[in-house]
Amino acid sequence: MIEFMLIAGPRSGTTWAANWLTTDTTHCLHDPLYQYHYEELDGIESLKSLGVSCTGLMNFPKFVNAHPARKVILRRPQREVDESLHLLGLPSVDCSPLDQIEGTHYHWKALFDDPKMIYESLTGRRFNAERHEFLKTIHVQPQFQQISINRAVTTRLLNELRGL
Repeated sequence: MIEFMLIAGPRSGTTWAANWLTTDTTHCLHDPLYQYHYEELDGIESLKSLGVSCTGLMNFPKFVNAHPARKVILRRPQREVDESLHLLGLPSVDCSPLDQIEGTHYHWKALFDDPKMIYESLTGRRFNAERHEFLKTIHVQPQFQQISINRAVTTRLLNELRGL
């Protein structure tokens, strides 16, 4: 069962956060909606405390709000999200659904500048400042060409978003 969720818009540190939140006792999936419908997430098995760091879940606030997982929502100004997406040749994504998600909201830079509360509230474990300082020196980006997409799940999610 998913025990913690870090929800954000794209280009807001979720790939880096999934790495940071994966430890010897926790496993954090990055953007699992490429493979699973949100209703399937609790069926994913792990021997560790399981969480997600996800940009897609912002589009399903009813599901997120009803889920018992501990939640942190990262906010990045829409203009910055758009600029970062455009640098990759990607279109803008509306991040306003984040306004509907219940949980503790932080500016996305808190991941790097003031992370202790985020880490401890999500994992229920003590913050490891030494590990965090080390990971801040690493640039983490998704390998878009290597992402495996479950087309049936993607079609189902897109149809839900379209109201079909």
